[in-house]
Amino acid sequence: MKKRRKKSQSAGKQQLIIMLFVMVLVIVSLASAVVFLYKPGADSSDLPFSTDTAPDPFQETQPGTPSSGDNSPETTGGGTSSGPVYKERDDVYNFLLIGYDRAANLADVIMLVHYDVNAGKVAIMQLPRDTYFAGDSNKPSLNVQFAAYYNRAFNGREKNPAAIAAEKFAQDMEQNLCINIHYTAVMDLNGFVDIVNAIGGVDLYIPYDMEYEDPEQDLYINFKKGQKHLNGADAEKFVRFREGFIQADIGRGNAQKLFLAAFIEKAKSSISITNVSLLSSLVSEILENLTTDISAADAVYFAKNALSVDMSNITMLTVPGDSVGGYFVINRGATLAAINAHFNVYDNDIIPAIFDKSRKFTSATSTAIAAAYYAENAALINEFNAQNIRNNSITIPMKPET
Repeated sequence: MKKRRKKSQSAGKQQLIIMLFVMVLVIVSLASAVVFLYKPGADSSDLPFSTDTAPDPFQETQPGTPSSGDNSPETTGGGTSSGPVYKERDDVYNFLLIGYDRAANLADVIMLVHYDVNAGKVAIMQLPRDTYFAGDSNKPSLNVQFAAYYNRAFNGREKNPAAIAAEKFAQDMEQNLCINIHYTAVMDLNGFVDIVNAIGGVDLYIPYDMEYEDPEQDLYINFKKGQKHLNGADAEKFVRFREGFIQADIGRGNAQKLFLAAFIEKAKSSISITNVSLLSSLVSEILENLTTDISAADAVYFAKNALSVDMSNITMLTVPGDSVGGYFVINRGATLAAINAHFNVYDNDIIPAIFDKSRKFTSATSTAIAAAYYAENAALINEFNAQNIRNNSITIPMKPET
């Protein structure tokens, strides 16, 4: 069985986005080549999802289901369990990273991170908080589903409701996206500003003027377009900004890609590969601000390998999909392609017959949601590598000035 170890708690609404990036960066970008013989001991011999390829009766009543095409449900051999055998490759890992609002316990930030140690490749995929998900919460969205798990654990007087919620949420992602999640981490607010300052700040080209005030949150943002050096406090403001983006959270997600790529580049250039004490100190500081099953030894292992990853081999993407009626709806075919391209830890591709088999990511009653979910020929969107991002490859549509 898989091992998941657990620790502490998290905090405060939009600011949790910040700590999410910090954890990603520590995992994927702090140091260099292998120094220790240690390897993580995550036991993942059991598949966390079903490979039963029997027809799903859900599709019979699914509005907008296409009759053919790559996005339509498939069966193989007309029976059950007749698909590929899935064996996990060595030294490939998936992480689930969650930042949540302590006031309402909503998962405001959700990311999957994949690290292939042998290939020297990293992928980071953002799932918008309002992604449609028909779980057992009072609203079919990922952020509310996490809150439902948290609240049940809290009301049941569990010692660590965040850890329990993360575990159950990870199981949802595993079973429906057909991935294996080796580690989970729930973000705490503390430490972001200090960590950015610890590497001397981040140099970033800000593509637009950014102006926003929220006295209730003591948030005042006033950046002019151009090259800037952001200290920790400035970086916090940059990653929180969203009001000027036409696509709101999607736009903010792309802005966060800009910051993340800049932070990775700065970390790679400023942290000496021989400075083990600095690396260990930073890892310890991060772990103190997390609810996580990542041990200190495992975190150091990933960090010590990851700085050798070339910027061009760090892929950042938003899960493919479209906005429909207040929800973000994943596109089934394009999302499966993204999973197989970037998050599949097995030696065979995940087949359409088993992907999201229970159709949790679509609606049995909404034709519009089903149409977006099953739309054919949908392209992978918002996919960049970190080097291209540093070369200003992301364009974020802005609202016209009034």
